[in-house]
Amino acid sequence: MTQITTYRQIKGIAASPGIAIGRAFIYNKEVPPIGQRRIASHQVESEVERFLNSLNQAGEEIRRTQRLVEHEQGADLAQIFEAQLAMLEDPEVKEQTLTLIRQKNYSAERAFSVTLEQMKKIFESIENEYLRARLTDVMDIENQVLIRLAGGEVQALQALRANTIVVVHELLPSEIALLERRQVKGIVSDIGGATSHTSIIARSMRLPTVVGTENGSRTIRSGEQVIIDGNQGVVHLRPDREVIRRYSNQLRRQVRRERSLSERRDLPAVTMDGKEIELLANIDLPLEVQTAVNNGARGVGMYRTEFLYLGYRLPTEEEQLASYRQLVEAMAPYPSVLRTLDLGGDKMSNLLDAPPEANPFLGWRGIRICLDTPEMFKTQLRALLRAGHSGEVQILFPMISSLDELRRARALLEESKDELRAAGQDFAPDCKVGIMVEVPSVAILAEQFAAEVDFFSLGTNDLTQYTLAVDRGAAKVADLYDSFHPAVLKLIKTVADTGKKFDVPVSICGEMAGAPLATALLVGLGLDILSLSPGAIPEVKEVIRSISLVEAQRLSAHCLEAETGREVRALLEDTMGDRLADLPFGRIWQLRDR
Repeated sequence: MTQITTYRQIKGIAASPGIAIGRAFIYNKEVPPIGQRRIASHQVESEVERFLNSLNQAGEEIRRTQRLVEHEQGADLAQIFEAQLAMLEDPEVKEQTLTLIRQKNYSAERAFSVTLEQMKKIFESIENEYLRARLTDVMDIENQVLIRLAGGEVQALQALRANTIVVVHELLPSEIALLERRQVKGIVSDIGGATSHTSIIARSMRLPTVVGTENGSRTIRSGEQVIIDGNQGVVHLRPDREVIRRYSNQLRRQVRRERSLSERRDLPAVTMDGKEIELLANIDLPLEVQTAVNNGARGVGMYRTEFLYLGYRLPTEEEQLASYRQLVEAMAPYPSVLRTLDLGGDKMSNLLDAPPEANPFLGWRGIRICLDTPEMFKTQLRALLRAGHSGEVQILFPMISSLDELRRARALLEESKDELRAAGQDFAPDCKVGIMVEVPSVAILAEQFAAEVDFFSLGTNDLTQYTLAVDRGAAKVADLYDSFHPAVLKLIKTVADTGKKFDVPVSICGEMAGAPLATALLVGLGLDILSLSPGAIPEVKEVIRSISLVEAQRLSAHCLEAETGREVRALLEDTMGDRLADLPFGRIWQLRDR
């Protein structure tokens, strides 16, 4: 059969940024078949013993992987495997499997798979992306146990040649954690999402990754040249000379940028006429702090604490304190803004026994959950206050929509302080308190809120969603979601002006802050604190250093007069496009949240 040599693109989901060029290695995993056989009555107890032994062996292997990840990547990332252990050691999983063996004479393989199938269906039915992505953890522990029941061992990806692109139907967390980083340049997976644990580990390992290609592992052949564009979520298969040249240039720019970060990180983010803009980092895990510092961040503008709540039980005060303290100490002497729990009831149904909601975005989520579960909320508040003893902690309340909610949250914060005093615990009694501005009611009543907060943080992702009544995750209306919509810009301007009037700092922490095309607009609207992903900081800094405040203000005034987001985008591209394209990092002006 003739070898196909035609160049083609395979589209997927951008899971870990960067460019990788290499040869494909197709990783075909052999998962033992699950027989439908029944066992004889006299075999039941030996089958039970076989299952329990395999369960223990799988647990030991997960613990070894956990220790390896903790040593190489940090304790927070290792918590992924703590969640797997919680699933594996769930008494219901164990007892239901044993019941099927003893009462229905199922083989251990069949009994365990039937039990986990019910768990898989639960995760598959969850609309929320975060929890649905946990399905890979269920598949991982199933794989670990079934292989051992078959008498084998889990094979790591070994003996890979240099410049390898691993192509797989699905890569499980335990497998990616054991990859040899020096050999593997990137990953292509048929299934998966940007929030899966596999993708989280790939980002921590700085491996360009594209997931959700659907049939990439069947289309790509071992040994073929592959280019991964982890920024755009595209895989280039059998690229022609022009594509190779273009991406080789991008890769060289990427390498030059990484090499120059240490030299450029201390350059101030100052406009040409002397206006200084404070650049902070949005992070999910404390281990990202070093990357943020290396890229020039002067603090953490938003630490998302939700990662700690995606397990099978609520995190304790001490567990939270350890995570927060690691972050705060790593960022000191710069400040760290830690956002309190911002999950929907759908994401915490296993922890709070929450009923399903037709529209969780407008339902029981964020501060609403915290106010309705005060003991859980105070556990987190006490941990945050205690972490403040190790460095500057600022507490950020999400999803505030009324003054009453803010006042109730602050009252619980004061109760938490009283409890710490009574217990003789060291803590920071004067932590600054701010709120997310992501509900239009807060932007409209910004002056009233300004009297009761220390700072505002604009969450443009949700502010856009709620202002335009568009679920940004719904494919049929995704084109209506536009952070450049004039109504959104006017709300941002209202909050920025209010902050200056009442001397309340205003930052922006939505994805818009990391879009270089939006930088001049945001500066012109009056925002002098931008909090963005660590990787976007150098690009945004370059934009700031290339503009004047006067120019930015003139540009933003024109944008506010526009009637549509399309007009705003055209104004920005006409004014800034050529300049941004000439910056050292290439075509960085594309809006990242589109």
